Amino acid sequence: MRQAIAFPSARARIRAWPLDASIGHLVMLDVAMVPTVDQIDRWLAEAYDVSSDGTTVTRRAVRTGALYPRAAGPFADAGFEVVDRLALLARTLTTTPVRRTPGAPPSGSPAGSTIKIRRVRRREMDALADIDQAAFAAGWRNDAHSLGEIASATPRSCRRLALDDRDGGRRPLGFQITGHAGPTGYIQRLAVHPDAWGHGIGAQLVDDALAWLSRRGVDRALVNTGVDNVRALRMYRAAGFETLGEELVVLEHRRTA
Repeated sequence: MRQAIAFPSARARIRAWPLDASIGHLVMLDVAMVPTVDQIDRWLAEAYDVSSDGTTVTRRAVRTGALYPRAAGPFADAGFEVVDRLALLARTLTTTPVRRTPGAPPSGSPAGSTIKIRRVRRREMDALADIDQAAFAAGWRNDAHSLGEIASATPRSCRRLALDDRDGGRRPLGFQITGHAGPTGYIQRLAVHPDAWGHGIGAQLVDDALAWLSRRGVDRALVNTGVDNVRALRMYRAAGFETLGEELVVLEHRRTA
């Protein structure tokens, strides 16, 4: 079982980083919260040595989720350093029509190929994890458990899988996890297997996510991606997203000897 520590009064939780239990993942439960350095110090004191069932896990680092700049300041004062920068993009859904191209052949795909996008079945979470781990660099990959946690981060969410329909829809090529809280929607995770890059599958998954949000009456969709992820930035901008002024940051605190 994955260990987690909750801090209800401080609105934060620390769990194991996906695929690396030696790193604690500090998740802010209230994204608008700006913590104090004292609060952060208390989280660190609890996070580094975690005991459960007689077993102690000694962590070498604690890493935050994506933070707005106003929340990142106290973490920097507490000794955290930036390990990733993320562009934040937004798209209005009430004034711009959402493209709907379900099943259309992606540009540059083999003759006769169609992409089928459907709901993810529970038994397919391992297939999503395989795609995620192939698509992202080491240290930023998810397993099936952490993908489930991503989906549960919003009150309402959907998980959708893209498959190559030439073989009866049995070959997973990509997936998206999208959720919303009230009128704001989030593309929470999207990945395409590298073997299928360049065929427009990611764009179809984005369209599918936006169509789901639009059907649910969501006004605005947000997504973030690495500031140097040129491929993803181009895809989201083509789907009508615009880059917002502030970047998000991921910070890490390393244990001193």
